[in-house]
Amino acid sequence: IARGFRVIAPDLVGFGRSDKPAREEDYTYRRHIAWLEDLIFNHLELTGITAVFQDWGGLLGLRLAAAQPSRFRRMVIANTFLPTCDDSFFRMPNGFYRWKA
Repeated sequence: IARGFRVIAPDLVGFGRSDKPAREEDYTYRRHIAWLEDLIFNHLELTGITAVFQDWGGLLGLRLAAAQPSRFRRMVIANTFLPTCDDSFFRMPNGFYRWKA
């Protein structure tokens, strides 16, 4: 921070202390991607991003990096995964299939 860098750690919608969606059908993987895209790409207009993706942040952030790789300079990936939904490779818990859009 002393060298002019900044740290942005969004409280994901519905997690932690953030507001919760009023309608359960709004609480989807696709909506989380859209909320983060809007924040990072449209509102903050970030480029040259060094991102740390951890836990659910990896599921969401890796999708953003794949969609706009030119905005990312570095990525640290910890304690997360990017599911393929290919059950022959790795069986996801049933809750994931109910949640994904």
